Amino acid sequence: MNTQLTDLMNRATENLEPVTADLLERSVTQGLRQRRRRTALLTASGAGAVLATAGLIGGGIQLLSSPADAGVAGTAAPLTKPSVKASTASVTPKETLATLRTLLAARGLTLGKSETWGGGAFTGAAYVVDDGKGAARVDVMVSGGGEGNPCVPVRSGCTTLADGSVLYASPTYPEYSDGRQAQNGVVSHSVTLFRPDGRNINLISYNAPAEKGQRHTRQKPILSTAELSTLAKSKSWKLPPVSTVKPSGKPSDKSSLKAKTK
Repeated sequence: MNTQLTDLMNRATENLEPVTADLLERSVTQGLRQRRRRTALLTASGAGAVLATAGLIGGGIQLLSSPADAGVAGTAAPLTKPSVKASTASVTPKETLATLRTLLAARGLTLGKSETWGGGAFTGAAYVVDDGKGAARVDVMVSGGGEGNPCVPVRSGCTTLADGSVLYASPTYPEYSDGRQAQNGVVSHSVTLFRPDGRNINLISYNAPAEKGQRHTRQKPILSTAELSTLAKSKSWKLPPVSTVKPSGKPSDKSSLKAKTK
């Protein structure tokens, strides 16, 4: 009887892969590089898959390790439940939005429509703001790391700060690469503050209420790169835990920054 039960237990669990913190983090990091509107769906589905797997493992172990089974098994070696550490984020999208709201309001900007996304390894938030000269969007993303340092190698727009962080300010960036640019005229400014531990703060300012799909309301983005740099240096930002994912080695230039925040 003991031999039969042990064999059944082995066959029941031989194809189950324990859920690890690394698996969860890799799935979240992959979502970081997707467009913002797809990120929320991918993150949710990824988390659901992990929870489903965890539930399957936990349910199988509870079934096979119930008191009744233990009485039948006698001295059979007990199964050890896989250790699954909950990935608790130190910052939520709502907290990131609250920080962005405080910093923008302090500049005398009127706040309009807001948006949040992400969670875990990164969080993002955005506001449509107005200074009386035209509504425009401002995005922020805070990341636990895993992206390449935008200033390795050093290039134009890079500044090293006293604490060892580097600040990269990109030139004005057109949002379209076709005839729609002449029609809508949307451009943006962006900055990335890359800390020594790999965590980073990314901000983008537009001259329109949206990145795409709407015409510009002003000639230049509502915040300059100097103003975005001031926001990025604020001590108010709360960042996720340092990521264990190794950097890709590719610099976080304007195009890759937009891929991550979208």
